[in-house]
Amino acid sequence: MIVAFPLFVAMLFTPFPAAWFLMFGSVFFMFLNTGPSNTALANVALPKVRATAFALNILIIHTLGDAAAFPTIGFIAGHTSMTIAFLFVSGMMLLSGVIWLSGMKFLGHDTALVERAASA
Repeated sequence: MIVAFPLFVAMLFTPFPAAWFLMFGSVFFMFLNTGPSNTALANVALPKVRATAFALNILIIHTLGDAAAFPTIGFIAGHTSMTIAFLFVSGMMLLSGVIWLSGMKFLGHDTALVERAASA
């Protein structure tokens, strides 16, 4: 997500068709975290609640991402401009990357806790 941030901002200020390359790079890096995040979720959820953890994760990411994004972008764009609205989105991308990096330090400990609980 952090790598996607500058590509997305650069795409906003680059004329098309060159902006397509920046958009591709941004989208690629935005979704590159899907595999590792699903692996982390599987590692920190007890086997008996793993399916529920994935279902709750999907609900949360779509509620906070897909469902909230369009009204938020429209509201900001209605009061400022589309560029400002998309800069707000890019800020959320950067924030999410920072949150992922700050949470990374807990993964090993949390995984060990789940492994101990599962083997008990």
